[in-house]
Amino acid sequence: MNRKKWAIGYAVLCMLYFAVSVCIPHDRLEPRGLEGIGKPSLKLKTEEMTNDTELKFEYYADEQALNQISFYFTDNGHPFTQGQIRIEAYDGRTKELLADEIYELVDLKVEAFWGVTFEKEPKGGTIDLVITGSDLKEGPSIWLNTESRTQGNTYENGQFLDNNLIYNAIYRTQVHFIKNPFITTLMLLILGGMFFLISDKKLVDSEEKRTRPGKRPGAFTDKLTALYKRYRLWIGMGFLLFLVGLIFFYVYDGEIRKAMNSTHRVVVMKDNNKLLPITEESRELVQYYTTQEETLVGLGVRMDLGEDFVPEGTIYAQVEDVTLKELLCEAEIAAASLLDGQYMGLIFDHSQEGVKGHTYEVSLSFSQELIDSGLSVIVTPEGYYEENTFYINGEESKDRMSMNAHTYFNLFLKKYFFLMFLFFEAMSAGFYYLAFIRRCRIEKVFLFTILCLGVIYNFILVPYMTPDEKYHIDMSYRHSNTLLGLEQIGENRCLKRADDVELEFTSEPSLTNYKNIYDGLFTTVKDDRLVEAEATANTEAPMILYLPAVLGMTVGRLLHLGTVPMLLLARWCSLLFFACMTYLGMKKLPFGKMTLFLLAILPMNLQQCTSFSYDAVITGTILLYSCYCISLAYNQEPVKPKDILIMGVLGIVFIYGKSGIYLPMCLLALLIPAKKFGGNRVRGICLAGFCILPVLSFLNKNTVAVNYIATTTEATATVGSSTTAGYTISYFLQQPAELVRILANTLSDKTAFYLESLAGQKMGWVEIEISEVIPMLFLLLLILSVLKTREEPLYVKTWHKWWISFICLACTGIILAGMLLTWTPKDYISIEGVQGRYFIPFTLALSLVGRNSRLMYEKSIDRGLMYAGFIGQLLTVMYLIKAVLIL
Repeated sequence: MNRKKWAIGYAVLCMLYFAVSVCIPHDRLEPRGLEGIGKPSLKLKTEEMTNDTELKFEYYADEQALNQISFYFTDNGHPFTQGQIRIEAYDGRTKELLADEIYELVDLKVEAFWGVTFEKEPKGGTIDLVITGSDLKEGPSIWLNTESRTQGNTYENGQFLDNNLIYNAIYRTQVHFIKNPFITTLMLLILGGMFFLISDKKLVDSEEKRTRPGKRPGAFTDKLTALYKRYRLWIGMGFLLFLVGLIFFYVYDGEIRKAMNSTHRVVVMKDNNKLLPITEESRELVQYYTTQEETLVGLGVRMDLGEDFVPEGTIYAQVEDVTLKELLCEAEIAAASLLDGQYMGLIFDHSQEGVKGHTYEVSLSFSQELIDSGLSVIVTPEGYYEENTFYINGEESKDRMSMNAHTYFNLFLKKYFFLMFLFFEAMSAGFYYLAFIRRCRIEKVFLFTILCLGVIYNFILVPYMTPDEKYHIDMSYRHSNTLLGLEQIGENRCLKRADDVELEFTSEPSLTNYKNIYDGLFTTVKDDRLVEAEATANTEAPMILYLPAVLGMTVGRLLHLGTVPMLLLARWCSLLFFACMTYLGMKKLPFGKMTLFLLAILPMNLQQCTSFSYDAVITGTILLYSCYCISLAYNQEPVKPKDILIMGVLGIVFIYGKSGIYLPMCLLALLIPAKKFGGNRVRGICLAGFCILPVLSFLNKNTVAVNYIATTTEATATVGSSTTAGYTISYFLQQPAELVRILANTLSDKTAFYLESLAGQKMGWVEIEISEVIPMLFLLLLILSVLKTREEPLYVKTWHKWWISFICLACTGIILAGMLLTWTPKDYISIEGVQGRYFIPFTLALSLVGRNSRLMYEKSIDRGLMYAGFIGQLLTVMYLIKAVLIL
């Protein structure tokens, strides 16, 4: 009765939101001075800096608040071990020091932007930036802008330079947003209009309530049969648990035991590949080394094997603790056991603890066969590590042997993977009980299975090991700071707890990662001071994409959890969100539940959803949206107001990630017939809203990216942030045949890779390879799950299949086009950067095309497919453990 009043009130609130949003000013950081970055012609840089070098940059600041300014440094290929760079900013008129920053050269990894941040942000005027170095043996350089004349003047030791330094000046500006509030208000009005429109229709649900059949009283033989079946099921569970134990024992005996006997190694004296050939003049080598490690179980010397090296003879090696006057290692090492470029290990007879500051004598004596044999010891550059002396045939040398230290044995792996085995056994028992003994609905089995598998994946593919996870962690940390009321501090900086900054993970598989997890799993934060830390660039990705991980991280910080439990909790929250979205969608599906089950537990999908990546949000929302469309199209239930709201919100959310490449998925709503809406008029309005909302969301988020792609010329087209030239739209408009050739080559060369990476064959950063049997198994199971039983209605009409095919093809085309124009270097014959995981979100919709009346089952095999999928995951875990432990 009050529908019109509620609608008017809702509209007034939307307009009020628009007015307030426009009136409130927002801070926006704008970079300036990057003209030339990414150009293929970027080649010129300053002379290598020395202690006497002074670079001065006179910058004419704009009449806006200057937040920070930084310069593009390069290490010139030097492995820095000492030296500092100091950057000072002065007021050009009063000569007052405005900002000062000191950087350690050891932190310079190839290239980096280093600069100063202003606490009191200057507005206008001249700012003099002075760059000097101290304690430099070899120095870095700064790139010069050869493409355009930017603001300011550059001087090197007082001499004017024709080209300016490449700099990045970040200004803080106050802006009033109009476009975003307008589009958001328009989306709210459309969404509310559809809700109030559909709430006025009195639709009758024609679906009859299902009644549960009564129990038939059984005879004695029936009881015996039931008893037999019950024992048969328990025997089946026992077999599954035995299989799990057998596989884990196989992995333990083959890989875990080997890894336990390995040691953790750190390089203590770096080199630049300088060689000391073994001759009569260098037959006896003695290196003294003072350790900085608390524990030590051995040392290593790096060797080089020449092309003509003959693996005959032996090396007599001794290691003595000079401080304690104790012989720790004495061995004869066969030359045939040496590996080119690797460290020759000298393991002690017993481990040492509390040895920081101890001095060790490493003696090497080479047999006659190794003299002039092509064998060399790799040494460090002259002048480095002067506290450690080196003798060649009794004479002191300025070189030093390149060495590493073995700090501990990896015995912790036994407990680590034994606990994982126990958890997998419990998970297997729970899965079998729910699926075959209790025979729970598929969605309940799914929820239990995926959440348990997420725990396993969390401890195998640990934080930072999935693609771009460092970027996603930094973005989640920024959003967590926002929830906690902390201000952002800059483009490449982020406030983090001191403990979180100190703990380091590697993106590639390493036993150090697992040691970090093992030691820190049950820890609480010790130093929760907020410190400024380097972070990946802030692209202002919306919080909604990271919300599950952000909430998990924020809860972990509020509970004062250590770094490891905080990261693991946040990752598991991402999976929890995906699991809930998929569970809700699976409940609504009239068919295809097993396809969705298998799709969700694909190894690649589990990897992405059990991480900080926003794939969990994007894939989860698209799958739920697809389930709503399928349910409303093929079930008897009418469209309800809450369905309109949920689908509208989902359509907005999944556009915000991955540059809106899944925009065509909103067209899936066209499968819903008019009778579900109560008439063609209401259907037309609602479907128009379902399409307009994602389009507005796309324009709200991706206008800049689309404009960049559309306006890029051959002179400015680059691949990502590199200087490699890329393709442009104008290039293909002039040469359409070239586009056809590239697409044909991509289809021919990449199809197999897309299928493998959709299921998951190369995990992590595509360097963790598992058996090709795994993707073949899961792809086969997906195909089998598409087929229907004889009693099941066909549901999907022919024109529906054509429409779904068009939607999936459109999504594929956008993905390929985006990577072609932003990631593929020019003159490549196929599209680079596309992975099969990008196709996962619309695979459920695509599976409808495979339903037919020619290939059918006599009875459902869903439970068998479920079991096979679980066994597939068991094998995947086995291969993952083997892959990450092969170092």
